[in-house]
Amino acid sequence: MSPSGKKGEPDACGILANLWQLVQSVMDDSEGDLETLGLSPKAFFLLDTVKEHPFPAELARRMHLPPPTVTYLVKQLEAKGLLERRAEPGDLRKFRLVPTAAGKDALRQGQAAFSGVLSERLRRLDPEDVAAFDRIVEQLARRNGGASGSKSP
Repeated sequence: MSPSGKKGEPDACGILANLWQLVQSVMDDSEGDLETLGLSPKAFFLLDTVKEHPFPAELARRMHLPPPTVTYLVKQLEAKGLLERRAEPGDLRKFRLVPTAAGKDALRQGQAAFSGVLSERLRRLDPEDVAAFDRIVEQLARRNGGASGSKSP
């Protein structure tokens, strides 16, 4: 019987724990490459998330980080020349965060590091299993739960 208490159902918590372990091990094994770029894993993901969520309050909500942590990371990235603040047109009290050219380059290099580490793990699987894993994770990661191209009601 699974931890859900229902016979024959998958252990959803166990699956989540395995996914978490996978993510943590990829981050751990990529940490040296990120440090070479002057980034922590959190700083890397913040820099990546800025593209879709350019305001600090949005970043804090999206990344589930306390606002002071976001402020600290933003200041670090600014000091390294990877991120800059730009006044928001129409509301001079508000500013937008934008990756610099150096920030975009660091993102590309960081993505390559993560990709290399995950690719090593994926080589343990048959190509068909990798394709299925990619498709399944993409489907499960969608918040609306629909198939590709479908819209939530």
